[in-house]
Amino acid sequence: MNADCFPAAVPSLVKRTALRHPLTALASLAMLGASVSGCAATPTTYNPDKLDSVRYERVAEICQKVMGLSPSEPLDGGNWLGNDRLDYWTSHYRGCVLSLSDSVQKVADEKIAQRADEDCRAKGLKEGTANLALCVLRTVNDHPASAAPSAAMMVSVSDEIPPVAKSYFRASPGETVRREKVACAALGFEPTQGTFQSCVKGLDDTFYSIDHPVN
Repeated sequence: MNADCFPAAVPSLVKRTALRHPLTALASLAMLGASVSGCAATPTTYNPDKLDSVRYERVAEICQKVMGLSPSEPLDGGNWLGNDRLDYWTSHYRGCVLSLSDSVQKVADEKIAQRADEDCRAKGLKEGTANLALCVLRTVNDHPASAAPSAAMMVSVSDEIPPVAKSYFRASPGETVRREKVACAALGFEPTQGTFQSCVKGLDDTFYSIDHPVN
């Protein structure tokens, strides 16, 4: 059964409800059972930014071997203050995939916009004019394909970085920060670049949101 449709936290939630409101719990179970057949066809791969297979597999590999997280981590529900990119049902693994995917996609979008700007300026359009701005916007919209980082920029975790010995949940705060930096470097972001700092902050903020839900 797909974890999206039947998160691991649901049984305990229903159990707690049953102790206080038996009829409500029975109704919840009935609705849950009715939805299972509709969820069966939902894909299990979590790829929120729809990255191509090479980039997605690298992101997933980094979350597992560098951060020490597992795709089988149970989903937990919550209201994630300040992070509207997280689904209500999520996990640290999914948060890692989301954050790193967003960093990859952000760089791709920036490179597409940069190329569009260069192409439009080459046509003689002047800086600060509506014509240049509209040209860049049209060019970006017409060429939405991912641009970066390339597969060559991403370090092969299997070849270059040994898997961590301890899971994310057994790592000290200092070790977690170190892993976040290694994860972003493995995507091809250099420590001197703003994209590296943004990537590390994105991971840190995402994990903090998951660890501190607002209910």
